Amino acid sequence: MKNIVGGYKGYIVVNENDARLPAFYTDFRINHFGLLENEYVIIERNDGTVADIRKWQGGTHRPVSEFCLKSAELGDIRPKNIEQRIAIDILLDDSITVKTLTGGFGSGKTFLSCGAAFQMINEERYDKIVWVRNNIEVKNTNPIGALPGDQTDKLSVWAMPLADHLGGVKALNLMITQGKIEVQHLGFIRGRDIKKSIIFVSEAEHLTRDHAKLLLGRVSEGSIIIFEGDCRQINSKAFEGDNGLQALISCLKGNPLYGYVHLTESVRSDTAKLADLLDVEDN
Repeated sequence: MKNIVGGYKGYIVVNENDARLPAFYTDFRINHFGLLENEYVIIERNDGTVADIRKWQGGTHRPVSEFCLKSAELGDIRPKNIEQRIAIDILLDDSITVKTLTGGFGSGKTFLSCGAAFQMINEERYDKIVWVRNNIEVKNTNPIGALPGDQTDKLSVWAMPLADHLGGVKALNLMITQGKIEVQHLGFIRGRDIKKSIIFVSEAEHLTRDHAKLLLGRVSEGSIIIFEGDCRQINSKAFEGDNGLQALISCLKGNPLYGYVHLTESVRSDTAKLADLLDVEDN
């Protein structure tokens, strides 16, 4: 199952020789490229470098700055490619309350989302991260049985992506103790009214349409929700025919409250890039 729904990636690429560009730079208020709301246009030079990037929002093509994420927890994070630059723009845009990042192994979905979340918490735009994940184990592995401890102890194992970026389990537990992170089981999310928080939905490929609807319904005034995932890593057939992540992209694209970008490049390491060579569907 692919991430890109109907060819929509959250952006289009236009060459610098495109005949529409003179009119584009004459009047940014005309939607020259037929973009959806919060969709981006990347203007490339003939050598493949980026000349400009704009976002269609509020009736005009807005410029996109090259933001650097800053937080005490993760330090400074600069975008490593143009798609990450778009992702950061979406993550920091207060007018976009539902944010979705998809991409393969090591594309930066979780890292960028964490960096933006910690920055916004440090700026007191939000009080805490509510980390939500449907606890689906990797396909064709055996369950290890009941985990010891209280609810937080049991759920912490599913929040290890956060721990990795924070520097370890101790740092994660400290932020939980400080009230900056709440780890929440998807199965217990019904009825919640989550205020002034960043609801962070990890591994969102493991959601049904009803799960996605349930999560959106928890977003109270002053909160935002981030979905990140990779539909190529689905570990249960239940999500192949009824996939909430794909439904989000398909149904919400073009909505003023929604922003999406697909990250295509693995930036984790040269070794991590080798994972794509094992993708039979792409060979």
